[in-house]
Amino acid sequence: MKDAGEIKIEFLKNEPGVILSKWNGEIGMKVKYPKVKGSGSKKVNENIVEWKDTKEELRAYPLASGEGMEDGGLEMEVVLKSKPATNVFDFTITGAENLDFFYQPALTQAEIDEGASRPDNVVGSYAVYHKTKANHRMGSTNYATGKAFHIYRPKAIDANGMEVWAELSYLNGVLSVTVSQSFLAGAVYPVRVDPTFGYTSVGALSSQEFLCNDS
Repeated sequence: MKDAGEIKIEFLKNEPGVILSKWNGEIGMKVKYPKVKGSGSKKVNENIVEWKDTKEELRAYPLASGEGMEDGGLEMEVVLKSKPATNVFDFTITGAENLDFFYQPALTQAEIDEGASRPDNVVGSYAVYHKTKANHRMGSTNYATGKAFHIYRPKAIDANGMEVWAELSYLNGVLSVTVSQSFLAGAVYPVRVDPTFGYTSVGALSSQEFLCNDS
């Protein structure tokens, strides 16, 4: 979107997480995976940042623009080295006080009959909108519909490439990913669990900053 301002992804060095910002920093949503305690490091010659712990790792990297993510996005992968004690994986989100998270259910038969469609990764996802910055321009920034991010339905993928859709839920600053217990029981490890965060309007400038200091 023309004049939508700068978007930015910051990868935190001292804790396992990232900051997603939009509209020249007016929105800065921090997403963390607190179960991993290690410091971040950037893989040589790759735009991948890793935080390693004994049983789990977190990997994060930017995504190129594409359908549904006109201005790119971010992949966050939890890497399970062995069968975990739980099938629920919680990410904490801060800085989202001015954002609304709208769950995207499967379409009804009536909606399908009317010609509507919804991609598989959008069913069970969340569209994230600003509470007030919508349908107008303020100063030099065009907020368009006010949509800030889209959090797509994740998958769990084992070492043999077997995969299953996971369930996504958001409540009071916690984004939970639930993976089928039967899948985890029969999976070949390591297993990747991969929520995806997308930017859905094109900014005038975008950037990624690796290993910034925790603030």
